[in-house]
Amino acid sequence: MKNARILILALFLFCPGQAVFADTTVKAEVDKNVITAGELLTYKFTVASTEKNILPAKIHGFKGFAIVSQAQSSTVSFTKGGMQTILVFVFILLPRETGKLNIEPVQVTVNGKVYSSQGAQVEVKRVSALIPPQKKSKFRLPEKPQPQDSEPEIPDSDQPQYNL
Repeated sequence: MKNARILILALFLFCPGQAVFADTTVKAEVDKNVITAGELLTYKFTVASTEKNILPAKIHGFKGFAIVSQAQSSTVSFTKGGMQTILVFVFILLPRETGKLNIEPVQVTVNGKVYSSQGAQVEVKRVSALIPPQKKSKFRLPEKPQPQDSEPEIPDSDQPQYNL
């Protein structure tokens, strides 16, 4: 019995393996929750796991948005507790419609278990709704353009002058 306790203690201390320290987190976020039509939105999905078997993320698309650009990065770090992999997916999105748009949760399978991020809701407003009415400028532009000479005058100086 005493030998079994020592063996179990040794396993916890010297074999920080998958069962003891296995941890996976997923996170999705947008940089803004309210944007105007024509404004870009950044959507970032992050997977951090101590597991080795991470399958590609299932992204269900971005209804109401066009994907302008996308990037992916991965980082592997080693610590006393073992290895950790961090995958980051970034999408630059352009809204195709106005109103409240939902971004569906992203799913990723790690070591046979499916993890899901939270969804996001973004409100896309019309541009005219956010622009305040313009005030009249105190500077007046001339109604007719002023006539200009065919060539500008060049002041006299000791430097050579060039007409371009």
